[in-house]
Amino acid sequence: MLKQSVVLAALATTLVSVATAQSFAQGSARSGYRVVNVKNFVANNQISNSNPNQVAVKLFADAEEAEGRKSENVDVKYPTRDTAVVVMTKEGLADDSVAAIRRRVEMRRVQNRWQVTWVGEQNKCARGGGSQVWTSKLCS
Repeated sequence: MLKQSVVLAALATTLVSVATAQSFAQGSARSGYRVVNVKNFVANNQISNSNPNQVAVKLFADAEEAEGRKSENVDVKYPTRDTAVVVMTKEGLADDSVAAIRRRVEMRRVQNRWQVTWVGEQNKCARGGGSQVWTSKLCS
């Protein structure tokens, strides 16, 4: 009985350590992003009951002008079986203030359905000295 209690205590400590490490890693990955309202993001991009790959396709296939664009990239990762991170990057935008945009969409599977849980954006400004740096600040 004592051995079982020690094993259970060790397991609980390990689970807390893993959850804390995941939370810290997620927090640091989010740190350079401007937080976007999840409900507005989901409504504006018409995301309903979408899996991470469908979200990636929706983000990549927008109606913005693509002529002259330097690059477009969408990356979908699954840190765990029930979590996903979609990162979409577009550089060379036809905009006089924003040169590039990056969106990070975090998703979690709850009862066999994927839900967007967090969204962040970064951009590179077309004007000014910081144009080569990803920032959470809005470009002017």
